[in-house]
Amino acid sequence: MERKPRLLVAISLVMLLMAACKKSADLPDIKSDTVASSSSAAAVTGNVTYTLVRSSNPTSTEQAAYTLITAAMDSAVWYMNHYTTFTKALTVTYVPSVATADGNINGSIRFGSNTYYMNLATALHEIAHTVGVGTSSAWWNTLIVNGIYTGTNATQILRTITGDSTAVIHGDSQHFWPYGFNYPSEVASVYDYMYHCQILEGMKMDGL
Repeated sequence: MERKPRLLVAISLVMLLMAACKKSADLPDIKSDTVASSSSAAAVTGNVTYTLVRSSNPTSTEQAAYTLITAAMDSAVWYMNHYTTFTKALTVTYVPSVATADGNINGSIRFGSNTYYMNLATALHEIAHTVGVGTSSAWWNTLIVNGIYTGTNATQILRTITGDSTAVIHGDSQHFWPYGFNYPSEVASVYDYMYHCQILEGMKMDGL
């Protein structure tokens, strides 16, 4: 009498594992910063592009930096175009004197010589600056009040992600958290990249 329920439980577990494996296969690899070949799970909705400015005769150090930056930016643009509706043309440069990396609302992103920051999390963080996070009047004057993000759409997205109906997005004049990737070490799961972009899309809806 107990065999049938146990069999059904086993079948259910197998089906859940298969679904989880398929979902993970549709996303870029958290370790390699490269985009997975299968991306059918998300429709392309954004139009974020970038141009990497290269030296005409790069040194070995410059070429190594270009390789890392390209991998990071390719994956970051993939996420932005699959999970947001932003349109932005970016110009990316390698500037060794930059301490970490920076992004400007004019579309400029600069990576410094520290290769620790040449990764997907940093690339997404800097793209967020180019679309208004910490760089726009809406951010400074409306969306961040006393350290709390006031927009309803991004706040609701965070609450859906966390399952916490009281969760709020914290912020200052430049950054937000959680899921703001203010440090690469904040990334705990490949899905954090998706959540970051979904929150950005909510911020766009809030007037960013």
